Amino acid sequence: FTPIFAKLAEFSQVGPYEGKLGEEDASLKDTAYRAIADHIRTLSFAIADGAVPNNEGRGYVLRRILRRATRYGQQILKAPPGFFQQLIPVVVDTFGEAYPELVENQETIKEIIAEEEQAFSNMLDRGIKFFIDLEAEVKEQGGDQVSGDKAFFLYDTLGFPIDLTELMAEEAGMKVDMDSFKQQMEEQKTRSRQARAAAKSGGAPQLVLIAEQTAALTEKGVLPTDDSFKYKWDVDL
Repeated sequence: FTPIFAKLAEFSQVGPYEGKLGEEDASLKDTAYRAIADHIRTLSFAIADGAVPNNEGRGYVLRRILRRATRYGQQILKAPPGFFQQLIPVVVDTFGEAYPELVENQETIKEIIAEEEQAFSNMLDRGIKFFIDLEAEVKEQGGDQVSGDKAFFLYDTLGFPIDLTELMAEEAGMKVDMDSFKQQMEEQKTRSRQARAAAKSGGAPQLVLIAEQTAALTEKGVLPTDDSFKYKWDVDL
């Protein structure tokens, strides 16, 4: 990782890598260096192999890795937005001879990481500021937990990934009320389903009959709707 550390130090405003671990690394500076170096290498190899950051499967893992590295760089190392993509040439120079796919796909790797980094950087500053204010508020009240509704606000309104909220809470000696967060997620999904259903019906109230109601209609002699005619295409009207 030494060449990557050296390049990363050019963007860091808190000094170069010192090799500190555990309690010695109280500021998390060296943790950030190690995480960023590992993540830029992982992403470069994965994208060279054809993977792409997105919201599904391995793509979502890559997106989370990239966002974690970007957060470490901008918050812990005080690096400017866009620093992460500038580490790619070092990865290619270091590993390109043994893995020529890195050289062949260098421009693609740069393009994909740059796009992802820019998109996340736009929301990162807002998320970090909100969390710092929230941390101060919670600790001032003697608490150690980020409420589910605050975590959901970060996720739903500010676009801040829940795994980053959990990581930042852990670094601050706090935890996230995940049960409450999951409940808020389910409620939001329910609202979304209802909104989609309302849109399909043109805003009219939904008519949903349960088993007891359909049985009562049958007892009254109301027959089921015969919709077989819509499947007959050769009938003259």
